[in-house]
Amino acid sequence: MHAQQHKTMIIQKDTIYALSSTPGRSALSVIRITGETAFLIIKKLTRNRIKKIKHQMSIPSFIYNKNNELIDKVVLAFFCSPNSYTGEDLVEITTHGNPIIVDNLFNTLKDLGLRLANPGEFTSRAYQNKKIDLVQAESTLSTINAKSKAGVQSSLSGLVGTLSNKLEKIKKQLVLSLAELEYELDISEHNNSKNVIRAAKKNINTTVFEMEKLIETHNKSSVLVDGARVVITGAPNVGKSTLLNALINNDRAIVTSIPGTTRDTVEALTYFSNYPVLLMDTAGIRETKDKIEKIGIEKAKQEIKKADVVYSIQNDKNTDKNTDKNKTIKIYNKSDLMTKNQILELQTKNPDYLIVSAKNRRGLNKLKLKTVELLNLKTGSSDSLFLSSKRQQTALIKSVEHLKKALTKESLQEIEIIAHNLKQALSEFDWVLGKTTTDDILDNVFSGFCVGK
Repeated sequence: MHAQQHKTMIIQKDTIYALSSTPGRSALSVIRITGETAFLIIKKLTRNRIKKIKHQMSIPSFIYNKNNELIDKVVLAFFCSPNSYTGEDLVEITTHGNPIIVDNLFNTLKDLGLRLANPGEFTSRAYQNKKIDLVQAESTLSTINAKSKAGVQSSLSGLVGTLSNKLEKIKKQLVLSLAELEYELDISEHNNSKNVIRAAKKNINTTVFEMEKLIETHNKSSVLVDGARVVITGAPNVGKSTLLNALINNDRAIVTSIPGTTRDTVEALTYFSNYPVLLMDTAGIRETKDKIEKIGIEKAKQEIKKADVVYSIQNDKNTDKNTDKNKTIKIYNKSDLMTKNQILELQTKNPDYLIVSAKNRRGLNKLKLKTVELLNLKTGSSDSLFLSSKRQQTALIKSVEHLKKALTKESLQEIEIIAHNLKQALSEFDWVLGKTTTDDILDNVFSGFCVGK
């Protein structure tokens, strides 16, 4: 999968298994086994009927439990180390999709001494065995979870190593500059400091530009993969919950005439055009002494800060002027209670406001179109690559901070200071690809996977 494969494999001592297909009834189920004794276990399951195993060999066979009772007729697919997904000997068993059959096979594998895999352990072993780097591992998770076609395509680009190769290319530019600086410091017999610093400055500026472009792509990826966070906000009883229900065509949020009914965020996933949208109904913002309602209001304010788009529902007593124009759509709701003259007056007074009736579902198409326009601006980019995780973005931001320190007027006077900042930048950069990543970071990355991946 990755352009630079390593021949040295770290074979894990224990052999693990997991269901890699969707749990429950289906036409077929796929169970994965990986580890040092994977092929030996298959020979036991098949009563030694399979004598010779070849890489990528698929063969139908009967499998049996320890009491020699038939479990199922299956298809076995073999992948030999080091050319499997995990880098170890790996077998995929395709059974009929009956949970009873899967449970019977699981019990048999457990009796034979195998261990049920932890979440993401197959991909974790692939990473440990240098089959993929950490960027590709996170792209794997992104591919599984992506909620839009564009999100899947971008995640697949990261999965096959395109993003990793781009990052490696940027890193090489930094390493080259550092090598030239250290050569001038330690080896060169001629004083060529000014030219070396000038070249390093040019290279660092180019690198910072490329890295900042990548940093910005994570905002696009979060919309395409996880869904755009659209927060509905406003004073109590302006119709926030009714609007959410109308947009998803379902009674997801509780609606009453009592102000302050919603005290926690209520979420619902839907689609506007090709965008996955996570709609969030929040507590009405007002002054209150109620402790629970205060907590809900504080959560609402936090969600507004994190939102990609905000639906700010106004009323005559509450017109929010301090909003981010790049992500806020101002709305007058309850047009069903207004006369034509009142609607006309509002349109004249506030032409940038949308006037809707959540109750009668009027004006909702305009609201969706306006939302898509904002999301197009947010995701509009010629870049085919994006950072698939917040972890990657954070590491690159820290790396850029060190590079900018190297470009300050004071730093550019001394080769040692430039070299020091370059080393710091490269150290942060290695966190992106997983070259210097601690166990707790790795645990956090792989814990988000399903057990069979």
